[in-house]
Amino acid sequence: MNKLNAIILILTATLSMTACVDSEKDKLDNRIIEFWNYKINNDFNKAYEFLSPGWRSSEDKESYVRRMSRSVVDWLGIKIKDKKCSEKYLCVVVLEIEYEYHFKGTMAGKIRIPSDIRETWLMKDNIWYYVPNKSKFRQK
Repeated sequence: MNKLNAIILILTATLSMTACVDSEKDKLDNRIIEFWNYKINNDFNKAYEFLSPGWRSSEDKESYVRRMSRSVVDWLGIKIKDKKCSEKYLCVVVLEIEYEYHFKGTMAGKIRIPSDIRETWLMKDNIWYYVPNKSKFRQK
């Protein structure tokens, strides 16, 4: 094999690997959007299926749906701003979200707020799952 053929072979292999990784990132984008669409539409039963198997082993669907249904936040929309993957199967995603916060008590009312959040997504058995950050959730 001459040098030119070797270079072509290496470039082809590199492009194939990049396409594979990009394809997985596209799958991740689709999963993120689908997950958030369920949350925006208050379909927490379906959103639960996007949680990592580890999380689902520590919180059953009924508890998750109950906790999410009591939220004082209504999600309105998301935009994927950034995505950094340390491995093919682990990514940290920055989302721009817009939501309404509902005040309780004497300050009853709501306010629309844009915010950036960071999420961790993990691929297991060729499926992307959201890994919640436990510190975000207080025990009720």
